[in-house]
Amino acid sequence: MTTPPNPHCWRLSVVLIVVLASVAISQENQKAEPAKPKAAVPPPKITISKETTWATEPLKADGTVNYLEAVNRLVSKGVTPENNACVLLYQATGPSPEGGRRQPDRFFRRMGVEPIPDEGKYFQSLGKWAREHPEDPQDINAINDMVAKSGERLWTKAEFPLVAEWLKQNEIPLRTIELATERPKYFSPLVGTDAEPDGALVAVLLPGVQKSRELARALSSRAMWELAEGSQVDAWRDLITMHRLGRLVGQGPTLIEYLVGVAIEAIAIRGELLFLSETKPSAKMLAMYRKQLDRIPARASVADKIDYCERVMFLDCAHRMARGQMKWQEVANGAEGGDSTLVEKLAEGAIMQSVDWDVALTSANKWYDRLAATLRKPDYRERTAEVKQFNEDVKKLVEKSRGPQALLSLLGGKPAISQTMSDALIALLLPAVQQVGLAEGRAIQRMRNLELAFALAAYRVDRGEYPDSLEPLAPKYIAEIPIDLYTGQPLKYAKTAEGYRFYSVGDNEKDEEGRSFDDNPRGDDLVVRMPVK
Repeated sequence: MTTPPNPHCWRLSVVLIVVLASVAISQENQKAEPAKPKAAVPPPKITISKETTWATEPLKADGTVNYLEAVNRLVSKGVTPENNACVLLYQATGPSPEGGRRQPDRFFRRMGVEPIPDEGKYFQSLGKWAREHPEDPQDINAINDMVAKSGERLWTKAEFPLVAEWLKQNEIPLRTIELATERPKYFSPLVGTDAEPDGALVAVLLPGVQKSRELARALSSRAMWELAEGSQVDAWRDLITMHRLGRLVGQGPTLIEYLVGVAIEAIAIRGELLFLSETKPSAKMLAMYRKQLDRIPARASVADKIDYCERVMFLDCAHRMARGQMKWQEVANGAEGGDSTLVEKLAEGAIMQSVDWDVALTSANKWYDRLAATLRKPDYRERTAEVKQFNEDVKKLVEKSRGPQALLSLLGGKPAISQTMSDALIALLLPAVQQVGLAEGRAIQRMRNLELAFALAAYRVDRGEYPDSLEPLAPKYIAEIPIDLYTGQPLKYAKTAEGYRFYSVGDNEKDEEGRSFDDNPRGDDLVVRMPVK
């Protein structure tokens, strides 16, 4: 499938068109009347409505929508300090999850709790912990290598003594993380910095999200250590904690949080399959593990991220541009501040004053409406086909913003200028949803594979061997046999001398005979082998 082209390659042509149109408008104004003293330009009128601003409250003192608070209100419904996992996660990581600037006090108060102190028994990264214990010096590459290896296979204290000691020292915060994931909600408020409390939504930092990756790696490493020592119950507890953590982080409103949550869940599923391979649990234990998997929070919806947070990020940027609070260059390539060049001044002068922002925003919202509806299609293959068509239409939108035809449309008056501005911003700011959609598909299929692996393990406990086909599993061991998400056909299953192998054909929809990304040559199939190798 194709993705929308990189907007930076056509940005200059858009700016040129805007500049030429601005010059033409300026010349017409000069012919019409003599020069007058420069007066302050009033802010453009933007109607507060579902069709234009989408959110209609809360409003700032200047009458514009407070999009930060609008998102926070939406995602915090039903959340209390007692059911919010994020409250305990910050008690485990501290107010500065990434070691830099601490989260503002209003971040904690927005969760309904008091700010936490700078010092405490907080989780320490392996790199920082190792630097504070110079008796066993290691360079950063060696440390990262140890963490990676210890989370992927069984290991002993003799093999990775530094990792073992680090995990021991982090027992208290890891226990707090376990307690946090037993809560059903995840609300990490979106707030501006102390320097810019009313900063753009697109610039809000998410330090706790990146820290959650490290927490997951620690849990995975400890689970592999516990498995090597025969502590099956402890290993499973860490794996299910990690699985719940992934699902909870994915509840955050942004696409970044969703993708991090999916990545954590993928690590958890890999560990859970290895757990099945190494422990051969009894029927009673399998039933208990399966029940715990059934109780993990539901995976968040990509459609919701697009419909809510990504939409309001766009609207917030557009609104700030309309009021001169954000420059075209900042939207186009993330440049910060600085003096405007002549080009930027022209592009943000007469042309901006000629935009009917109600028209521009209404047009943009229709794109988000369409995309959200597409991503909510229940049939994955139908959804994928429509996303592909959506991407093609975005490419056409980009082409419309190029060349003399676009210039001619800009010279066609206020409606054409407004539509062109909307199209250009959509082409710049609309997220690359195709890759996110692929991540969602892999997450769904991996979970189906895990559920099928549990059913096969239960069958083996009862019968002493794995079945010759998947049909005997339903309905006793699994309600229905899962199909391949990508083809709508049965998964490829084969009983082997040691166990079994089954797989989905993956994103490319090509049967590569069970070759996955880890194989040589590489493939795209999503494979489960038992025993895990």
